[in-house]
Amino acid sequence: MVSLGMQFIQSRTDLELAYSVESKNPPEAPPVRQNADGRQIPGFPAGFQPGSNSTRRSLHSRQLSSHHIKRQASNNSADLAEHLGLSGRDLINPAYQIQNAAGSISNKTMDTNIQNYDGTYHYDTHNFWGSMMSIVSRASMEARRPGRRPLVITRSSFVGLGKHVGKWLGDNVSTWEQYRFSIAGVLNFASIFQMPMVGPDICGFAGNTTETLCARWTTLGAFYPFMRNHAGDTSISQEPYRWNSTAAAARKAFAVRYRLLDYFYTAFHRQTVTGLPSLNPLFYHYPKDTNTFGIEHQFFYGDDILVSPVLEENSTSVSIYLPNETFYDYWTLERIQGNGTYINLTNVGFDTIPVHIRGGAILPLRAESANTTTELRKQDFVLWIAPNATNQASGTLYLDDGDSINQTSTSNIVFTYNNGAFSMSGDFGYQTNVSIKNITLLGATGQQTIKGPVALTGAYQTKFNGTGTSGPEFPGTASSVKAGMGAMVVAVAAAVLAL
Repeated sequence: MVSLGMQFIQSRTDLELAYSVESKNPPEAPPVRQNADGRQIPGFPAGFQPGSNSTRRSLHSRQLSSHHIKRQASNNSADLAEHLGLSGRDLINPAYQIQNAAGSISNKTMDTNIQNYDGTYHYDTHNFWGSMMSIVSRASMEARRPGRRPLVITRSSFVGLGKHVGKWLGDNVSTWEQYRFSIAGVLNFASIFQMPMVGPDICGFAGNTTETLCARWTTLGAFYPFMRNHAGDTSISQEPYRWNSTAAAARKAFAVRYRLLDYFYTAFHRQTVTGLPSLNPLFYHYPKDTNTFGIEHQFFYGDDILVSPVLEENSTSVSIYLPNETFYDYWTLERIQGNGTYINLTNVGFDTIPVHIRGGAILPLRAESANTTTELRKQDFVLWIAPNATNQASGTLYLDDGDSINQTSTSNIVFTYNNGAFSMSGDFGYQTNVSIKNITLLGATGQQTIKGPVALTGAYQTKFNGTGTSGPEFPGTASSVKAGMGAMVVAVAAAVLAL
């Protein structure tokens, strides 16, 4: 019996080893990124830039340390087996205590003295454990549907996981405080941690939401990259159709989200290529405006859509900050001049949210919304030109098949407007039957519209009639129309086309 048991254990061990080799688990370490000094951040002082003395000192110290001290953490199994950490460690009650309210660090989680297959201990991999599960989940989905994009959403995450999966912000509570705090959460992960597919549980997970909270949260949620209403099993039902106001909010918010999906998809693709964020706090665009530094409840969806939600229960008003820039009300297309001050918005219905287009933008929108992305891709486009104070604007549009991991053809289209002249140029590799239905120029006294169709398969130029709806002409070109992070957009698009 003992012999049979030992044979079974040996056989199982051999199978596990074979599986580990076949699945390449644990994976090999990725190559060290070359030229990793980072890109310059417009408007910030030299000491804040990548490659500054403080940054170089930190990097230099790490390099020195790596020459003299063998790292404990490694992805190489042989290395890990040889260097298993400091000897004599207490892996359950280490000398460094984290004041865990549950007791020892293993309470209510996996025991930290469990030995992994490669000889390491869970104590050394615990913080990366959830990320390892997510990476394997993505790999499994890719194996099940080769060549097609998987969507994996995780709660536990570690540095670099944005390459593999999206994230939701965990089990929140149905309170206005959590509603407001969600903005900081999505900005942290999308604009700093490079996990752009991120969002919280809309209307809250724990506790019971209210009708007005859920309505407001639904309109805000339309501008999260990852949008999901999610409640706990002990909470009241909170589907949008439960109340008239949330149903109205959902119908309006979903339509806007879908019409803008290609605009955000373009920003999302850009982030995967360059790292430029698809969501932006105000100070990213206006780093010299110190008034923007403490603003935590307004943000830019993409580069050019300023979102300013109502913040209090039963309120229909909100005070929002408009930098010294030209803006346009998304809902009315009215031109508004920001002066670096707060303005009070009143009579904000529970089915809407204050949204403004930044001057200098050209927005690609679908002409109509749809219930699915498959149906949406059949809709034609419209362009909205929102000139800045010098009567110039620019924008981009990225097109692909929307499903493949590796694209056989793509389009990177650049739109420019300069003193009445509109042009479309770029790379038109992706063949599509949809076209631009019309192009609308916004202005101080109204709008002008040039009717299409304009094919998205080649360059195009036209000129508006110069009736003065956008103000006087100014010298210059449209390549430098935006401030802050947005100033890099057209340059980045041009660089991508040059690859």
